[in-house]
Amino acid sequence: MALFGNSDSDLQRRVEALERRIAALEHAALRSGQAAPPQPAGEFHEGWVSDDVRILAASGKKINAIKLLREQSGLGLKEAKDIVDRL
Repeated sequence: MALFGNSDSDLQRRVEALERRIAALEHAALRSGQAAPPQPAGEFHEGWVSDDVRILAASGKKINAIKLLREQSGLGLKEAKDIVDRL
């Protein structure tokens, strides 16, 4: 298997997924009223978590908080769960 997939379409698919994730992170940062500081690839700053996610987590609705965080940020299930668990 090649470093970035078996074909140009694999590479294009990965680039598009990364672009969607970056856009979601920028959207989450703007929504929270914070400027999005540069972050290493694959990291999500907990300060970018919206108030809606925090309220859901605090009221014991962790599944809904995880779903909303994933929707807003483009994070994977495990990443979103780990963040909600730390709130």
